[in-house]
Amino acid sequence: MLKTLIKPNCYFLLFLFSFSLVSCSNLFTVPEDEALEDEEFTSAEWELIGRLSPLPTNPPSSLTNRFADDPQAAKLGQHFFFDRRFSKQGTISCATCHSPFHAFTDVESTSLGSGRGDRNAPTILNSAYNHWQYWDGRKDSLWSQALAPLEASNEHNGSRLQYAKLIDQYYRQPYEAIFGLLPNLSDLERFPPQGKPGSKAFDQMAKSDQIMITRIFVNIGKAIEAYERKLISRNAPFDEFVAGNRDAISREAKRGVKIFIGKGECILCHDGPNFNDNDFHNLGVQGNNPQMMDSQAKFMRVPQHPIGGEKRTNAWGRFFGIEQLLQDPFNNDGIYSDNTAANQLKFLTPFEFHLGQFKTPTLRDVALTAPYSHSGRFHTLEEVIDFYNRGGGNSGFMGEKEGTIKSLNLSQEEKSNLIEFLRTLTGRPLPDELTRNPNSF
Repeated sequence: MLKTLIKPNCYFLLFLFSFSLVSCSNLFTVPEDEALEDEEFTSAEWELIGRLSPLPTNPPSSLTNRFADDPQAAKLGQHFFFDRRFSKQGTISCATCHSPFHAFTDVESTSLGSGRGDRNAPTILNSAYNHWQYWDGRKDSLWSQALAPLEASNEHNGSRLQYAKLIDQYYRQPYEAIFGLLPNLSDLERFPPQGKPGSKAFDQMAKSDQIMITRIFVNIGKAIEAYERKLISRNAPFDEFVAGNRDAISREAKRGVKIFIGKGECILCHDGPNFNDNDFHNLGVQGNNPQMMDSQAKFMRVPQHPIGGEKRTNAWGRFFGIEQLLQDPFNNDGIYSDNTAANQLKFLTPFEFHLGQFKTPTLRDVALTAPYSHSGRFHTLEEVIDFYNRGGGNSGFMGEKEGTIKSLNLSQEEKSNLIEFLRTLTGRPLPDELTRNPNSF
């Protein structure tokens, strides 16, 4: 444009002027706002960014739970979620370890229920978008996941017979309005006060009565899933930025976006609008007993069934998760599923490469969900970024670390910008009525 306004005989003067500007460049400072030109995204970068937002309006359909989107089931499930009577001593609820005050997770590295757990409690926010539940994917639905803690000895430590009688006493009317009539549970010889599979009281019951009680137990999980499907975090500042509000996030956060999709390679696993790939990876994260894992690692070299009769541990990750899922009576192909036609577990088999793999967590609301990783060993985002920047861990874990995990060579400023971006993924607060025990029906 400037060239068209200058006559040819003036080119020499222009050259001298330009030379003088270069020579005196130390006298000029580019205003900070104009420096944002350096942060413009290429069309290829915008294509990657567009994969990260917006979050779909509704989570995927829950094909194995026909009550998943029933408003009354959700309300009943919310009661169950906050009711501490759904535990052996009446002191623990789902909200104990998945607190609405802490983005539906726990502030401790591993949660304390009836005993101390050995995994970090992941957030329930946006869990309806996950294909697999738990860090090792040992559950394939939210409703079946909700059942396991209720009877686990280090969590709620109750039993399905206890819960059936609790529903009969306190929730009969709303339960029957959704799931149908409850049986008469007053006969204590036929239906003892406590009992679950493996206990004498339950195992001596008639098979038909066992199924009847288990069906009530399953419906507890299906109601809880209906509630948890409402716990969606969305409309974060990053979403506003992608939607067109370029001032929704800071210039440091924009630089962090570039690192996330570029040099940092975060998008390799944290892809899509829920910032996860619904897959499992071995990053070399130490478990809670790294010495034990190092001593066992030498056994982990034979395909499919690494150590035969050797005791499985949670350190096995996805390998053990697949084994458990295939044996689970509450999996999506089991008799308590509302749709077994999908047969989605038909080709699922544990292989050696699954050892030590854990699920990619969502990054939405990540600034609120510390501590991090399946073992909860990282207490800040800074610790997480430093771990990735080093190229992951080198000992204290099972299996082989993924080949894509390598040193990133991020500068301190780049790490800071990346964290600024992660903080823009905090969504708007949930409606207050979803974060507490409903008063009534």
